[in-house]
Amino acid sequence: MQFTTMLRKSALIASAAAFALTLFLTPQASARDKGNGNPELAKFLTYYPTTPVGHHGIDIDYNRIATPGAVFTVRAPGIYADMANVRHFIITTEVQDGQVGQGKGFVNSMSETGRSRDLKPGETVYITNIDVKNGYIHFELLTTEPTVLADGSSTRYRAEVNFHTTAATADEIKKVIDPVLIDAATATAAASQSKTVDIGMTTDQVKQSLGNPDKVINLGPKKIYVYKDIKVVFLDSKVSDVQ
Repeated sequence: MQFTTMLRKSALIASAAAFALTLFLTPQASARDKGNGNPELAKFLTYYPTTPVGHHGIDIDYNRIATPGAVFTVRAPGIYADMANVRHFIITTEVQDGQVGQGKGFVNSMSETGRSRDLKPGETVYITNIDVKNGYIHFELLTTEPTVLADGSSTRYRAEVNFHTTAATADEIKKVIDPVLIDAATATAAASQSKTVDIGMTTDQVKQSLGNPDKVINLGPKKIYVYKDIKVVFLDSKVSDVQ
């Protein structure tokens, strides 16, 4: 498995190459210049706008968002994430044929900080970088909300995901990505239309799907929304169980 450490900046441009095969993004121009001359690439990038992160001197500071951008919702479990400003490379999650898996082997085992975790379905992220390679598209994700660690400090979490596909059009590739990662507005609208509740949904998403509850039982970090036919259990403001 090939792992590439890339210089990330908020401004990127795509070189003139075949979409989904030999495109390389370089920090030379504004994001709106990406995809010039390639309609499918330009369309794809409108689906997945990137969010610029902050800097501390010459170093990138992933815990600081320069300008909040488009928010996406994680839909599938198993995406490896580690502390945002960790110095070594982050184990890449591979998505192929609808299956989500994490890199294994000695090198990956040496990358573990002891504070890594999987992103949870329903958790929201920014996309901070996209790189299109031969046979796969590389996404770099950053949680929108910080996590408070055991020592009282807080950090965002960062993930790197390879979506393997031979599709060559924007819409075909989006169909590969959507089951794993979808823009938050679409996720909320879909939940509202289907009247469903999924593990990891927020209280607002549940209200949009089912309406206001008949009763709310508040047990500190645990909260229960009581509806006519079901009870929705939240833990730390995310759905943990449905009864």
